Amino acid sequence: MRVNKVTGSVESSAELPFVIKTIRRKWNQEPVNRPNGFSCHQLIWVENGCGVFTVDGTTVTLSKGKGVFMRAGVPHRYSGDELLTSWCTFTCADTLLEYVIGDSRYILFDVPDFLGRETDAVVAFASGPSSYLSLSAVGYTYVVNFFEAVSKQSDPAVAQIKEYLERHYSEQITLDDVAESVGMNRFVLCRFYRKHCGGSVMDELKRLRISKAKRMLKFTADSIEEIAVSCGFVSPSYFSKVFREECRVTPSGYRKMLKG
Repeated sequence: MRVNKVTGSVESSAELPFVIKTIRRKWNQEPVNRPNGFSCHQLIWVENGCGVFTVDGTTVTLSKGKGVFMRAGVPHRYSGDELLTSWCTFTCADTLLEYVIGDSRYILFDVPDFLGRETDAVVAFASGPSSYLSLSAVGYTYVVNFFEAVSKQSDPAVAQIKEYLERHYSEQITLDDVAESVGMNRFVLCRFYRKHCGGSVMDELKRLRISKAKRMLKFTADSIEEIAVSCGFVSPSYFSKVFREECRVTPSGYRKMLKG
């Protein structure tokens, strides 16, 4: 097991429950544009300089000490002047991601104090005579420590907003309803949520509803109409439209894929 010094890729032929693909640091990061996303999950952060990142249609400016995690396949691009980035990409961790971030396609974060040190430690470990299995274990611990630290950064109001959405996603709630639940007006709520989460409240609600619908399609025999109502969609036709936009397949097509 070795880390390629040129590409930073971990040379491995084994597909284990967790596999690190690349882990490295890059001076003068060149512009990146991936309209179809990347094949791996990617954790990237800024160590120096400032960059403009557009992730899944949302544009944010990330400076030193800021970063973004993106699932595989999430469209993104970024560029910056004298930008120094570090990153880690990995595969085979879908169950972990579902547990720590649910259906979120990406998250913004403040870089934990230990991240640089632990990154260097993983690179050193992978550069030595490590086995596929031992590197999988070390990499898994590295990523778990990262997500555990990031989960503690959430503003209490963000947790309150997400809890409200979780409790009321099946209802016809509005931005005003969500704002009232946390003592904000709708305009302050939108700015606050975008700053802390990188997206909109209503996009989060849509993702939550789709997530619930996917589980019902998988684990129940409920009709498409029943699932649409249970997940808060105004009509079965609107549910099908939104589901197809998000999943690139109709609800009935998704159910058939699961069975077949």
